[in-house]
Amino acid sequence: MLSSFRLSAQDQEPVERKADVSFQRQEYARAAALYENLLHTHYGKRHAAMLHQRLATSYRGFNQYGKAAYWYEQVLKDSSAVPADRLNYADMLKSLGKFAEAREQYLQYPDQQRVAMRIHGCDSAVLWQSLPVRATIVNVKGINSSSNDWGAVKYGRQLVFVSDSMRGDMWFVKGSRRRYYRTNTGFGKIYTAEDLPSGTGYVKDFSPRINNFPYHTGPLCFSANGDTAYVTVTDPQRRISFNKKEAPVYGVRHHDLVLFIKQRGQWQGPIPFPYNSQEYSTEHAVLNSAGNILYFTSDRPGGIGATDIWYCEKNVDNSWGTPQNCGSSINTADEEAFTVTAPGDRLFFASKGWPGMGGYDVFCTEGSKNHWSAPMNMHLPFNSPGDDFYYFEDGDGKGFFSSNREGGAGGDDIYSFSFPPAAPVIPVLAPLLRIPLQVDICTTSSLCVYLFNKTRGVGWCYVILPPYGEIEAKLEPDANYVLRLHYANRVDSVEFSTKDGVDSVYKKICR
Repeated sequence: MLSSFRLSAQDQEPVERKADVSFQRQEYARAAALYENLLHTHYGKRHAAMLHQRLATSYRGFNQYGKAAYWYEQVLKDSSAVPADRLNYADMLKSLGKFAEAREQYLQYPDQQRVAMRIHGCDSAVLWQSLPVRATIVNVKGINSSSNDWGAVKYGRQLVFVSDSMRGDMWFVKGSRRRYYRTNTGFGKIYTAEDLPSGTGYVKDFSPRINNFPYHTGPLCFSANGDTAYVTVTDPQRRISFNKKEAPVYGVRHHDLVLFIKQRGQWQGPIPFPYNSQEYSTEHAVLNSAGNILYFTSDRPGGIGATDIWYCEKNVDNSWGTPQNCGSSINTADEEAFTVTAPGDRLFFASKGWPGMGGYDVFCTEGSKNHWSAPMNMHLPFNSPGDDFYYFEDGDGKGFFSSNREGGAGGDDIYSFSFPPAAPVIPVLAPLLRIPLQVDICTTSSLCVYLFNKTRGVGWCYVILPPYGEIEAKLEPDANYVLRLHYANRVDSVEFSTKDGVDSVYKKICR
């Protein structure tokens, strides 16, 4: 019996150590499986609080919202819990669509200014769920797999996207057989399929040369003439040692931008983007329609939050100027990423900082460089309690976006969307209505303003920061509206009509 006990202890120690090493290497899927096994041992009973914390962190680390919420609930029962645990718990509840429960947890967080946007998101999500759906979406089953498929853009008649499913001829590409233990999948590579009226064609490797990186490759964007590709890759040079006995850790998996030039039908490169760094990420690039401004995501110093949207302007010699932050009009203290441009100086991006329905929500703004209109949440069906991102317009009211919402084929899925035929243009009241909104100067939280056109069944969300602000709205004639002001602890609303002109609206609202 003593011999058996010693053998059991020796067998258990490697599991404990493997779990801790995997956790510190951010290999969360592997760590979660090992910690789940340890829960049922004597070690698990002695270190239950620590295991609950690490299980919650691990499941959150690869978007397993339900399991993460369960373990954060267990963490909060222990006296060692900290405010960050409650914030993470609330975020997981929100990503599950449990808006009332998430709101209750946010209200218990000590820094109410930090969670004001999240609370507004919970309130707004309930409103948005009651609005008419503006478009039809379809899961693109021809290219989605049981793994992660996302980031679809058009390149001629081809649909180009990122997937970690290792299918087709990708088995022969460098690094494709390696496992990415953060999610327990393969590394993302770039695939292509023909976009045909009858559906998507055969999925295959987009380019062996572009995919020839040992870790993640993608997403990518193309120049207007299609001869240059800006590709996000996991920095192959950055190797951070965990300790002398362990293999190198891939750190926080910083990303670089690299360029490929198409010559004689073949992609040539890679050419490193001049502002890459081993200290921070440079990723998710997209060009404006003129090709002279490059927008990208980065966590470089000088930003506003975790990751921001930045831009570079092309010089007369075709080199790129120094990166500049796009400013607080679109960047927040949280994460902004996955930029895509569209005609009309529009920028689509995903954000966790603006009021939204879940994790990442898709937003639209107009402008350039560091001058942007207030971001507009795209609402249902584009946004959901899950992560929604990479909104790409293909023209004629059609396009694609990515989401890990419930009901998909795998983790992240690609969805196509189509809007109904354009309605006749309705004249807009002139001049534009400017609505000054005075926020109580003692109020430290932001104000969420929701303007809803009852006649057409559409609405817009604005966010105003204290101590005061102003929104600019285009109002249709002969229409009925509701204006709602969402404070941290109450909602004020006023109904008005434009049937009697601008002056009557001013008398109703601007008082």
